[in-house]
Amino acid sequence: MIPLSLAQSVSSAFETIYKKQGILGLWRGVNGAVPRVMVGSAVQLATFANAKEWVKKRKWFSADSWLVPLAAGMISSIAVAVAMLPFDVVSTRLYNQPVDVEGRGRLYRSFLDCLLKITHKEGVLALYKGIVPAYVRLGPHTILSLLFWEELRKLTYYYQHH
Repeated sequence: MIPLSLAQSVSSAFETIYKKQGILGLWRGVNGAVPRVMVGSAVQLATFANAKEWVKKRKWFSADSWLVPLAAGMISSIAVAVAMLPFDVVSTRLYNQPVDVEGRGRLYRSFLDCLLKITHKEGVLALYKGIVPAYVRLGPHTILSLLFWEELRKLTYYYQHH
């Protein structure tokens, strides 16, 4: 159950945003979320499949061991953090920028404008500010999701064929 004070603060935040920026204010920043999700999923699945084959070739663990997808998930989690962080940095800057009376950003016009301004003014490495906290957030989620997905896939295959 959500504590009443949290529910009240969330609802008052929605109300404030709606009053200041209208219905579109509640959807501000969504345009940056879509490519972020697509990139994250693509990187996660592609690197996991390749890392799993790589770990199997090295024969560190038996081919059917749960340690294979665990190791592959660990490798994939690094790639996911590296691929997703630029989207997170740009999205954070877009969300936190001041807006004018019409709800338009004062610093950046769009996702691409923000990305170009960051890299031009601060360099490409500015897109990787906060890599450690990003990995702490994304790493365990990626590792566990891929490990559980792989093990459930094995169980499904086993029960379908026995």
